[in-house]
Amino acid sequence: MAPLLLFFLLFPFLQPTKSHSTHHHTNPPLSRLYNNSVLLDDQRVTFHWSLSNSSISLAAQSARKSNYLAIGFGEQMKNSYAYVAWTERHGKCHVRSYWISGRDASSIHHTSEDLTHVVCVSISGIISFEVTRPLVPSCTGRIECDNIIDPMKPLSVIWSMGNEWSGTHLTEKNMHFAMSDQPEPVFLLSGLARKERDLGIILAIHGFFMFVSWGILFPGGILSARFLKHADGNLWFRSHQYLQYSGLAITFVAVILAGFGLGGFYFYSSHVKFGTVAILLAICQPINAYFRPKKPETGGTGTNIRVVWEYAHGITGRVTVVFGIVGLFTGLKHFGVAHDSEIAERLTWGLVLWILISVSVVLYLEFKELQRRRRERNFSEANWELGELDDDELVDLLEADEL
Repeated sequence: MAPLLLFFLLFPFLQPTKSHSTHHHTNPPLSRLYNNSVLLDDQRVTFHWSLSNSSISLAAQSARKSNYLAIGFGEQMKNSYAYVAWTERHGKCHVRSYWISGRDASSIHHTSEDLTHVVCVSISGIISFEVTRPLVPSCTGRIECDNIIDPMKPLSVIWSMGNEWSGTHLTEKNMHFAMSDQPEPVFLLSGLARKERDLGIILAIHGFFMFVSWGILFPGGILSARFLKHADGNLWFRSHQYLQYSGLAITFVAVILAGFGLGGFYFYSSHVKFGTVAILLAICQPINAYFRPKKPETGGTGTNIRVVWEYAHGITGRVTVVFGIVGLFTGLKHFGVAHDSEIAERLTWGLVLWILISVSVVLYLEFKELQRRRRERNFSEANWELGELDDDELVDLLEADEL
């Protein structure tokens, strides 16, 4: 009798504990599964994410009990894309994506986003969910096709939570009891959520340094090699080296600034790709200059390999500057999209004006160079024709020409 009585007393504790979770409690914390995480506005919701080349895995977890948790991408819930996790009465947890066009329940529209690795968990009323989605939806003609995530831009993240949600019949009762006061700009590449102004200042300095390098120093080095070779001594060579090495040094400083601001180096955008090619070509120039073939003695003719090297070095330098200038334009475009489009547009027109002025100066220098070479050729021909005259006769003839 005693064993039977003991069994009935312990029976409730021997049964498995019911949980409102689709996963066991021993799942690892979300912070261990994702590369980045931030506390959103009011520090009630934690947002996690990891990036790949073509997709983003994101997760959210509330800090208080609720029956639904919504994460939205936008400046406010109206006109935003949202991911909502909610629990039914029997404890099952769901996740769906929505387009929100207004402030009432009829403005919440279910979308058919391509979501994978969907996980929804509710433990003691604390909801967390995970989804993976492409950065660029592979569809056209539907509202969710415009839900594009650009890792180079700050992503405005908002949240809300409430007591009731329905996947089919939404009513005015499905309203939130808590929501974010303002969007949190999350910089997906750097893993940081901080004010746009801070990053904007860093990237503005990065852009200015890049303009000094690719808009002034590198082109100046090419022009010195092109138009100063007739000057006395090695002025052209010293100027060429100084300007090119200075451009490289400032470029490296600018790259370090961008890496510090973004929290790393990434190759998602056309700006970074053009810039990387330009920098690699710029690094190759002093290397191939070090291994340049020996210059022939005075009066000798250049070897074929020396001539080939000179053409290759010159052409590579010009191509490098072209890639760098394209990098300046694409950088301004990204800056305008992410921070201030009006300032970026003005700077773009300023860069165009600078390039037009520079091209005009180059054309003028080319014209003057042609004149100088023509004078030298005429002078050489005159010396050759007058070579049989005595020195006194040559002086008299030259003085007569001046008169």
